[in-house]
Amino acid sequence: MRSHKLFLLLVSIFFPFTFAAYQLVQDYSGDAFWQGFDFFTDTDPTDGLVQFKSLEEANSTGLAGFIEGGNSSFAIYMGVDTEEVAPQGRASIRVSSTQSFQHALVIADIVHMPGGVCGTWPAFWMLGTDWPSNGEIDIVEGVNDQATNSMTLHTGEGAVVSNGTDFLGELVTSNCDVNAPEQPMNAGCSIGDISNLTFGNEFNAAGGGVFATEWTSDFIKIWFFARGSFPDDIVSSTPAPSESWGTPNSIFQGPFNIDDHFKNLQIVFDTTFCGQWAGAVWNTSTCATLAPTCEDYVANNPRDFAEAYWAINILQVFQDDAEQESANTTTPTEPSTGGPPRTRPGPPRRLRSRSGSRVLPIFL
Repeated sequence: MRSHKLFLLLVSIFFPFTFAAYQLVQDYSGDAFWQGFDFFTDTDPTDGLVQFKSLEEANSTGLAGFIEGGNSSFAIYMGVDTEEVAPQGRASIRVSSTQSFQHALVIADIVHMPGGVCGTWPAFWMLGTDWPSNGEIDIVEGVNDQATNSMTLHTGEGAVVSNGTDFLGELVTSNCDVNAPEQPMNAGCSIGDISNLTFGNEFNAAGGGVFATEWTSDFIKIWFFARGSFPDDIVSSTPAPSESWGTPNSIFQGPFNIDDHFKNLQIVFDTTFCGQWAGAVWNTSTCATLAPTCEDYVANNPRDFAEAYWAINILQVFQDDAEQESANTTTPTEPSTGGPPRTRPGPPRRLRSRSGSRVLPIFL
């Protein structure tokens, strides 16, 4: 007994335990993505010049499916119409996970995004019902020819984040309240990235990378890892953010209770056009030389949107051991192993441009 206690003491000294052990609760990679996401087909709440298509419409027209990547791999594909003049709105995709989460570590290996294209407003985000009371986390977002990622929270009254030197980005606005009196309407609390590898053209040229979002009762953190620099624990699907991930690109925390403002969030991907942000800032970007208005450009230049697509290699959700039973608002399904072959994040690889690739359909 004494030797056993001595052994435990030595282990605790030289190999300290970390009790925040994340376990995979949902793997949306491959065909599981289409099984686990619903298609939004209502009018765009942000007033975009867009027509969001159903699963059946998107599948039959090649707006959704899988795109060939190389090394016999496939990525989840969500594109926009590149053929039709569209004065009533360009066809696009908006999807939301059928499952919602309360606290999570969300890891997405994104090979290509629609960012950097004039007229576009793509986003990868998390959203609660009864907006903004239950919160919104914008993990990837930007408009027009924006070159760096904007990470933003949107809430009701009472959430103000603290500035500091413990994240890589730059605090743009601190009040998360969508009606904050000294900020533009719905600006939220926003941290702008400083690296051009995090959004748009340079992100795509480099083959994309991994965005990892850790949401706990104490903070919301977002990291970005360029392709070829992924931590080993992400590659092995055994993530341990506090051990080897280094300084995050953003940290949102302050003298407020996170759980009062963020509840039961779904994962969302979409690409809209113009609207309340991309359209409003059209004349302040270099895009203004292309057409007098954002709407005019988007409606009349379909082929200019060939690169406005999402290609997602891996999307996984992890939760802490202690929270798995109580945090999910629906019962997690077993990680899917079906669908087209896929690769784990890690080896550098690039997808061909949309114009040089074939979109493979979803098997409904």
